[in-house]
Amino acid sequence: MLRPASAIVWITTGLFLLAAFFLAVVIPTHAQDALTFGEWSRLISQHWHLRYAAATPQEYGRPLFYVLQGWIWGVFGFAEPVGRVLSGLFSVLLLGSLVWLVRDRDWGSLAGLLAAFALISVPVFAAQIVSGLTDLPVAALVALAGALLWRRRPTPARAAAIGIVSALAMLAKPSALLALAGLAVAQLLYRESWRGRLLYRVAPVVAGIGVGLLYDLIQARYVHQDLRTFLQAGVNTDYYRTLADEARRYALLDGNWFGDGLRVAAFFALLYAVLRLAGIRHRLAVVVGAPLALFASWLGPWVVVHESDVTVGALHSAGAAAAAIGTTAFLLLGVASRQDAVVSRDELARLGVWAIPTCVAWAVYGAYDFRLLAPAWPPLLALVVLSALPAAAALARFGPVALAIPFVLFAIIVAENVYNLDGLQKSGWSEVRRTPASDWLDKPTMRAIVMPAFSRALEVVRPQMRRGDLLVSPEGAFRFFFPGHVEQSYPNSCDFLHRFRVFVLTTDEGSKRYMEQFLHVSGEPSYWAACKQPHLKQLTDGSEGYAVFRVGT
Repeated sequence: MLRPASAIVWITTGLFLLAAFFLAVVIPTHAQDALTFGEWSRLISQHWHLRYAAATPQEYGRPLFYVLQGWIWGVFGFAEPVGRVLSGLFSVLLLGSLVWLVRDRDWGSLAGLLAAFALISVPVFAAQIVSGLTDLPVAALVALAGALLWRRRPTPARAAAIGIVSALAMLAKPSALLALAGLAVAQLLYRESWRGRLLYRVAPVVAGIGVGLLYDLIQARYVHQDLRTFLQAGVNTDYYRTLADEARRYALLDGNWFGDGLRVAAFFALLYAVLRLAGIRHRLAVVVGAPLALFASWLGPWVVVHESDVTVGALHSAGAAAAAIGTTAFLLLGVASRQDAVVSRDELARLGVWAIPTCVAWAVYGAYDFRLLAPAWPPLLALVVLSALPAAAALARFGPVALAIPFVLFAIIVAENVYNLDGLQKSGWSEVRRTPASDWLDKPTMRAIVMPAFSRALEVVRPQMRRGDLLVSPEGAFRFFFPGHVEQSYPNSCDFLHRFRVFVLTTDEGSKRYMEQFLHVSGEPSYWAACKQPHLKQLTDGSEGYAVFRVGT
């Protein structure tokens, strides 16, 4: 029954991952934070200890990936593709853990197919799959902890594994804290003895959280911060709070959390869960929820643009409208499903409790970037999958060919998402195809495809930096190329620049606004070129985003 659909899903998934690992090998690290935090990995590989003057609280809060990457580089030699492949392996772990999370049920194999396709259709997943950032590793470990806990009561051995995985999640990124807390609270909703729930479900997660918090407390004291400040490093500043405030309306109402392909399905999952938890039966929840989800997938984006354009959201193009209507029609098939494919109210409640803490924190602090929602992906995508499972099970009654049709159509969405792999977009893929295969392993050539302006600035900076020289710039990516010799900061006066050899000013509008609004100093290159003490020689004009200055004579 499932063979054609399975073949479609796993062949598509395999090709998707193959393309991702190809990019991991030929495209150098280029995500800004991966380069910034990757300095720590480079220092670890060179000196084999963990604490450096150049490291910041943000690095110390993400030891799992960056320490592991540093150790691997220390053993095998510095090679960017190795770190990117490591990042990709965590993404594969996320895929496997999400599938495992939804499989232990009637129609579990079908749920697993839906979960795999759902994840690889998400643009943010594609963009981050080999990025070297820690958002997908933390999501993978949270998903694995959930999969180990879900449904059946853990054995003592599995409980120990849950504690280890929870601790690793905490060491991946502090954002694991709320996701694991939600997961632990969700275990209290199981209909088991209190002893079983507390001893085998809650205690292992709490123990893992405790190990992670102990590490964080030690590092917080080392950098002279309190624990809360350490955990919120990089998100709870005036600048990022302003970004979150400006983005919140769009982030909450647009519904594009998992991309256009899942916009209707995501709205439906939320509406279906609310309706079911309000006591409405499955069939009525489907009949009411599916049309409302279609309407919300247009209404939310329309409200975001202040009712100024009707061709938004599900109606932004003819193709998007067809996909939205097709998704709605598919979801309505859930009315004809048998009861064994319908998710229980208890499980809907557990998934909601698991997701809510991270979602609230993201809405308050991280709404400017969808990737920061990643720790909540396991329960949210599971909710999307299990809400759609009755429709897929109903279609399966008509035979394997009928079931394969929606998977074929969804494979088109996944194929389109290939352009989002590693953030390349269509223009980046075109550049890769035009590059001779003999140059695919040439880092400067390939870096110029994904970071053209930065690559040109880096070529100007390299000859200026002598042994022991220091560079200052708001652009943290320079830290990766001159480990231990870059201070990532915004200058607030000419006098600040005395101890540096090179100053690279970022000239994008965000940097200018930050300097003017928060530092009360000009972000224009002409202002800094006029410095007399020290004298600055301007080497690039800043029109491409980077104004490079040599400091002194």
